[in-house]
Amino acid sequence: MGSGCFSRDARDKHIITRGNVDGIVSAAIFLSRFPSAKVTFVTSPVAGAKALTLDTASEQIYLVDIASVPELVEAVRAKRGRRSLILVDHHPTALAVACTALVREGVSAANVLFHHLGQEARLRKLVALADLIEYMPTALLDEEMRRFGRQRVDQEAMVLDFAWRLKIDDDHFRYLAAKQLAQGVWPSQVDAVRGRYIQVVNENRWPRALAKVDGALKVRGPLGILDEMDRTRGLYGFGTRALVEVAHRRGCGYAVMINPRGRYASVSVRGMAQESVDLGRFVEDYTKRNGVDGGGHPRAAGARIPTGGGEKFLDALLEEVS
Repeated sequence: MGSGCFSRDARDKHIITRGNVDGIVSAAIFLSRFPSAKVTFVTSPVAGAKALTLDTASEQIYLVDIASVPELVEAVRAKRGRRSLILVDHHPTALAVACTALVREGVSAANVLFHHLGQEARLRKLVALADLIEYMPTALLDEEMRRFGRQRVDQEAMVLDFAWRLKIDDDHFRYLAAKQLAQGVWPSQVDAVRGRYIQVVNENRWPRALAKVDGALKVRGPLGILDEMDRTRGLYGFGTRALVEVAHRRGCGYAVMINPRGRYASVSVRGMAQESVDLGRFVEDYTKRNGVDGGGHPRAAGARIPTGGGEKFLDALLEEVS
């Protein structure tokens, strides 16, 4: 990028995104364009709202794949007019009226950001990994699979996805990985990423996570449900990914994880059915009437509901998908 990478403009840019594969690839795309930008990885939309509120210096802030929970809406409104806010998402959002919004359904958030920032050819393969992990059958993914082979793309997606799960709260690793991936290399070509992937494989974390879910999964119609978190606490970092895998093997069209946390329970819902209902809209509508907040993609959504309200949520979801 030449001397421009040390300009005030680059330092004054900030990306707030999730810590999963889509978020790490989004950060890599951002750092490829703005090498000295600030990067913040968050575990939830509420954490994203806090990160936005705490930023009093950046002139341009990108919110990538952060759902519009009330806390985030409030934080965006407080910043409006004083900061340049750009929302990058792959599902409809209420924040579209409060800031500049780049929304495109059917692709990963990384794919949306990639096309917005200039489409560097060397990063296409990384975008394909994000599309694959997000279950988005995009034209870009098809092109990269033809170019490199399906097996290579599948393997590289697994390498990056397994690596970040070794230590869920290690944002320093995420940043270093994104910084190196910004050079256009494969995840397996980054020593730290490859090393963590090998450790996860050697420790059999994936099959152990699957075995835990398999022993606790409840099947109710098309729903695969994991709600006894005391028996399944610690899925070796794989969480809903392990749930989706086991539920799919059992023939379920939807996977639901309910995790009580004090007054509220966090809910994650994934749709594997070919004609899945729009889970993001369902969860948003449901929580307006019965919960705290929620939303997401057509095939992936999350919510906070009162602890003890799991059965009511499951009844409503079952009625919706049936």
